[in-house]
Amino acid sequence: MSDPDFPNELGNIPYSKILGAPLNAAVEANAEASETAAAFIQDVGFTETDSFGSFNAQREPVYVNFHYKKQATNEQGTVETQEFEMKIPLLLLLHVPYFEVDNVTVDFNVSLNSTHMRQVEEEGGGGGSVGGLVGGIIGFNVGASYQKTDKRQQKIERSYDQSVHIEAGSIESPQGVTRLLDVLEQTITETSEDDVSNDGT
Repeated sequence: MSDPDFPNELGNIPYSKILGAPLNAAVEANAEASETAAAFIQDVGFTETDSFGSFNAQREPVYVNFHYKKQATNEQGTVETQEFEMKIPLLLLLHVPYFEVDNVTVDFNVSLNSTHMRQVEEEGGGGGSVGGLVGGIIGFNVGASYQKTDKRQQKIERSYDQSVHIEAGSIESPQGVTRLLDVLEQTITETSEDDVSNDGT
C-alpha cells in the first residue's frame, strides 16, 4: 500500500478563499466605514440650498444658535449683564465617526492523520479416516481445507480549525475633514444685544 500523499492533500486546500475572505471583509468594512462618515458629514452637517451667496453651492452648513447672559462692558464703559447669541456649526459639536480595522489575525490549522488497517482471517479444517487392514496395508484417507483472507485499508482523517481575530478603533479624520472643520470654526460668531441694537439703527 502506497504512502499517503499529504503534500497533494494540502495543495487541494483553497487557501486563497480561506485566508483571503477575512482580509477582503476587512477591506470592505473599512470602505463602508469611510462611506458612512462621508454620509454623516453631508447629511448631518449640511443642508441643501438653492444658492449660497454668490456661489452656486448645493449645500450650506447647519448652525446651532443659542443664547446666554454674561457680564460685559457697554459702549458707555459700564459693566452690565447682557444677552448674547452664539452661532456654531453643528458639525463642530459632533464627533465624526471614523473607524478602521487596523489588525486582522487569521489562524488556520490543518490536521491530516493517516490510519492503516489490516485484517487477516484464516479458516481451516481437516479430517481423516482409517480403513480396515487388507493384506497388511492400512487404508488412510486425509482431507483438509485452508483459506486465508488478508484485507488492507488506508484511511485519511482531515480536520480543519480556523479562528479570525479583528481589531478596530477610532482613527484621526482625513486632512480634508480637518481642513473643513478649521474653516467652520472660523465662522463661529458671538453677537451681543448691543450689536443687534446698533445694527437696527
